[in-house]
Amino acid sequence: MSDTKVGSSRLGRLTRLGWLGGRALPTAWKQLKGVVDAPEGGRGRAAERFAKKHADLADKAFRTLGDMKGVALKVGQMISYMDGVVPPELSGLYQDVLSRLQHAAPALRWSAIRPVLEAEIGPVERTFASFEEAPFAAASIGQVHRAVLRDGAAVAVKIQYPGVDRAMRSDLKNAELFQTMATPFMSVIGAGKATRKYMREVMAEVQARLLEELDYEREAAMQERFRALLAGDAEVRVPRVFTASSSRKVLVSELIVGRSLQDVADADDQAARDRYGRILTRTLLHCLHVLGLFNADPHPGNYLFPGDGSVCLLDFGCVKEIPGWMRDDMERNLRLALAATRSGADADWTAFDRQLGRALRLDALDPQLFRIYREFYLYVLRPALTEGPFDFTSAYTRESFDRVFEAVRDQVFGKGVMPRVPEVPPIPPDYTFLNRVQWGFYSILAILRAQVDWHALLPATLRDGLPEAAPAR
Repeated sequence: MSDTKVGSSRLGRLTRLGWLGGRALPTAWKQLKGVVDAPEGGRGRAAERFAKKHADLADKAFRTLGDMKGVALKVGQMISYMDGVVPPELSGLYQDVLSRLQHAAPALRWSAIRPVLEAEIGPVERTFASFEEAPFAAASIGQVHRAVLRDGAAVAVKIQYPGVDRAMRSDLKNAELFQTMATPFMSVIGAGKATRKYMREVMAEVQARLLEELDYEREAAMQERFRALLAGDAEVRVPRVFTASSSRKVLVSELIVGRSLQDVADADDQAARDRYGRILTRTLLHCLHVLGLFNADPHPGNYLFPGDGSVCLLDFGCVKEIPGWMRDDMERNLRLALAATRSGADADWTAFDRQLGRALRLDALDPQLFRIYREFYLYVLRPALTEGPFDFTSAYTRESFDRVFEAVRDQVFGKGVMPRVPEVPPIPPDYTFLNRVQWGFYSILAILRAQVDWHALLPATLRDGLPEAAPAR
């Protein structure tokens, strides 16, 4: 454990991230090339050197991101569970090590975290009958301790790291600086004002959601809101918040004990994994299409399995409320895609294309770019468009990333030596976290290796009145 608060200096954090980007990744590819280029008889030794070097680099990345906390740790956590982000040649080393960031990120010592707790809610002994000084979980913004309140209630106490608010703001300021410095280069390679404006809008959306995570009072309100909205679902649990004992930097919740997502994936049979996959999918679809708000951080550590057949949902710091116009567009897009997929009629596909272009502001794109967006959109919708169980595998999530990267590569580098950035359509930035939750949630189901009939779990309003399926040819 670290003895100090989280470092918040912009230069210091930039330097540490620079080590990862400037040394670790280039070294990784250099070592990999050494294995590939080695004479046939020497590849075994080259592979051994490669494995040792990258085990060391992966461990250093774990410690660097874990110690930095904030945005850096959050990015490391996302990389650790989303298949396709790390190249296949390196994923076995890096994702295995970085997966520790999901549940065992480096924590701060009690001597560093106690002052935060007591500054927020007063002396420990006044609120708690007992308090475990060693945390049982550590995340990107705070760490969690077991405790018992004076009335005997067992609770989980999440305490924000000292200095993490300034650290996150430093990371976001550095991101703004990179964006500003890149503006002249973006102009040179063809990115117009609309593209640069869109990038600023997306950055603003990301900043807003990330900074909201620093406010535990907001998170407590969201947690209680979800708890009330999902109270009628016997298969879903949300821990109660003890509001009187919580504050802006301390969140006290009901302690629920259970297995982790990875434990379930490793130990349970296919039927049990499928059942949990159905519960998670049904809940997400209900949030998206009925409630109009969703947890935008589908992290493996945010799901707990108590053993009674239910799923416990944790961490409501990053919640996105869907604007009414966006909910309408999402439903129209999906319903028209369902109709066109089932009927196969040209008129239905034309109606879908027209709606997609209008909803995502793709109308002005040249036909080639529109096809890229359309193909990717339908690929992401494949689980919903498939009638019957869909097998969520890491290969599916990897391929979705590959399709994006290949399309970007072809557009940027496919027309000459000098890269050219096509004009990005002004897709509403509200879609940013919807894209994150889609990729992230598919990765969750891939960890479970779940087979889920996503189509059957869609709200009836989306499935009712669809045309008959086209006859098989």
